[in-house]
Amino acid sequence: MKTIIRNFINVLIRFKVATILNVAGLAVAFAAFLIIMMQVSFERNFDRCHPDSTRIYRMGLSFPDGASMIHCRPLIEAFIHSSPHIEAGTLINPYIGEMYVTVTRKEGKQGFKETIITCHPEITRMFQFTMCEGESSCLSEPEKALMPESMAHRLFGKESAIGKQIVPDGGIWTKPGVKYLVVGGVYKDFPENTQLKNVIYTEMSPDYALTNWISSNYFCYVMLDPSASPKEVAENFDAHFDYSKQYGDMAKDIHVELVPLTDIYYMNEDSSGSLVKSGSAEKARLLMLIAFLVIIVAGINFTNFSTSLAPLRIKSINTQKVLGSSAGILRASLLFEAVGISLLAFLCSLFIVWGLGHMGWLYFVQADTTLTAYPGLVGGLAVLSVIIGLIAGIYPSLYMTSFPPALVLKGSFGLSSSGKKLRTALIGFQFIVSIVLIISAMFVRQQNRFMQKYSLGFDKDQVVVVELNRNIMHDHKDSYVGGLKEYPGIEDVAFCSQKFGSEDSYRTWGGVYKEQSVNFTSLSVSWNFFKVMGIPLIGGRMPTESDERGNNYSYVFNRQMRDKWNMEPNDIMRIPWLEEESADGSVIGFVDDVKFTSLRQSVSELGFVINEPRLMLYSFIRVKAGSDIMGVVDHIRKTVAHLDPTYPCEVEFYDEIFDHLYHQERNLSTMILLFSLLAVIISIVGIFGLVIFETQYRRKEIGIRKVFGATVHEILVMFNKIYFRIVCVCFIIAAPLAYYGVRKWLEGFAYKTPIYWWIFAFALLIVSLITMFTVTFQNWRAANANPVDSIKTE
Repeated sequence: MKTIIRNFINVLIRFKVATILNVAGLAVAFAAFLIIMMQVSFERNFDRCHPDSTRIYRMGLSFPDGASMIHCRPLIEAFIHSSPHIEAGTLINPYIGEMYVTVTRKEGKQGFKETIITCHPEITRMFQFTMCEGESSCLSEPEKALMPESMAHRLFGKESAIGKQIVPDGGIWTKPGVKYLVVGGVYKDFPENTQLKNVIYTEMSPDYALTNWISSNYFCYVMLDPSASPKEVAENFDAHFDYSKQYGDMAKDIHVELVPLTDIYYMNEDSSGSLVKSGSAEKARLLMLIAFLVIIVAGINFTNFSTSLAPLRIKSINTQKVLGSSAGILRASLLFEAVGISLLAFLCSLFIVWGLGHMGWLYFVQADTTLTAYPGLVGGLAVLSVIIGLIAGIYPSLYMTSFPPALVLKGSFGLSSSGKKLRTALIGFQFIVSIVLIISAMFVRQQNRFMQKYSLGFDKDQVVVVELNRNIMHDHKDSYVGGLKEYPGIEDVAFCSQKFGSEDSYRTWGGVYKEQSVNFTSLSVSWNFFKVMGIPLIGGRMPTESDERGNNYSYVFNRQMRDKWNMEPNDIMRIPWLEEESADGSVIGFVDDVKFTSLRQSVSELGFVINEPRLMLYSFIRVKAGSDIMGVVDHIRKTVAHLDPTYPCEVEFYDEIFDHLYHQERNLSTMILLFSLLAVIISIVGIFGLVIFETQYRRKEIGIRKVFGATVHEILVMFNKIYFRIVCVCFIIAAPLAYYGVRKWLEGFAYKTPIYWWIFAFALLIVSLITMFTVTFQNWRAANANPVDSIKTE
């Protein structure tokens, strides 16, 4: 063993450059593998942080043409109490969203934007609320609330949050009459990979919407006992519940489905993440594939580089044979070297991941990248590094100890056909992986650019968005608009009930049009919204200020809605579930199909409602072309601060809104691009090692060719032709694979970039140029060497 260790140390000292390249290549590959698998583990373990996660299910309704995860309260209450196998159940209202709240601190009253969720007190029995202060049972008290530890520190600093009041601006619509909340408990923040958000939780009023069969605003989660069958619980409810109360003639085709909590994330129901945290199982599998491909490429590179050192080591190994060392001992020594280098690379990879995480360079990864969070992954990678060392060391160890001394002295053992075929196959695999990853990365980037540049049907570049609180909108709306329009760079200000174009899920209304039931996405807007947003009219008339002050609603629908229902101006739209008689209004106009969701979804029916009696808290400010944008932003902030000094004003540009909307695609693009580049770099090192090997064994041939008149140019062309042919063959294999993968990925988008041929050609060009540069660089010295020395050396 001492001899093996001594040989290992001697090799590290003697072949410094080779050792550094091997360790660096493997370390970077191991680090990439670890980072990717952290993200994959983060997704695959979604919601498993709750001890009873395997017994928790979300109620869903299955229809002939789809499914729904959002329900009305009477249906939820009926289901929760429908079976003795249901130990606990809760509804969750995700639609309250972010609110402006005020708290009183030593410095005085301060305002924050925080999200509030109303639910049943049983939520703390079902999910893991680890309490830092107070008791989770406080939710059964009407005015009490739970908040996460991070929010408690943000709102109250180092003071205890227990007993402190939180005053929501305008109250909470599922807790009518409750003017403030009292903090009854502080819970430890949930990890990011759970559907439960780190927000304020408070009980929904027990009698709120108990008989409202129309408004579907709530999730329903239930916890079954260990012996329960989810299918039997659902079938029992279907057999005894009368769905006709809500769905009329459709009742016979409706069925309950219980979705396991741990399956929800990969159902990809809401890519924007506003209601449900979603991910793609296909993307997770793609990342896993990339992780293992990077490891395989690095292992091949390690093998090739180790083999390329054979000409420099073979005589030393042969000498040890002559002095009595057995082939077994020599092979064990070579295997120990390979495993040692691999383990050294593993340790370096841990340092790389730690450093990148501490410097904030892993922003594109959702997972916690601290090494202590994934002991299983780190241990698994250590085992994998040993396996890779063994596999990568087997071929070189057998190769360098399998030749008789006579053949070694002749120096021709490296040119055996079997050895050349194996090395060519290994480098070919690296080329295929590199080409596929380059093409994939370019198409992901192209799709991101396509989404950013796609015409959305409104002037996103001339509009900024500011969310307001109820105080400003209710008491100071005119002052707000007037104050903004005093600035010469601001044309006009409009309002909307939601942040237009920021998510995939909006409020949906059901109405009656010409005695037919219709459904459409509903947005309440001010009369001048279309002018401010630059949305063109295609039929009827634009709303006027008098429409906003009239007695009835006015409706403007998109082209999709008009064409589907053959609508005409002045037709009547009835909304029977709204109590206000004014909800029955006339259709006054039609606009083109603007994109108000992400490009993952196709255009759906959209209705703009004018004169709905609700506060529209999102203001849309049209900026004149050529204006000083920072001056505009500064003026907006000063105007808001003048009206409400405690309100934290945020001015958003649509570029920022779309960055958030497409953050999953952007992160995926970044990961694929980085790891594709990494695979290419590792492949270059592999080519470098293989060229070293070939050059060492063809020095005599090069010398003879030069004696007979070959030029340096001709020798370089000879070597480049060999590798260019390999690249071309690999491209023929890689291109169809990349095409299939890209086409499958693009199927997830309603609007997608074309599959351009030039991207495939560009990938071939890039790999060819890099290969030619590497081959030329390494062979330049051999081609310029004195042929007499080359022949003599051989």
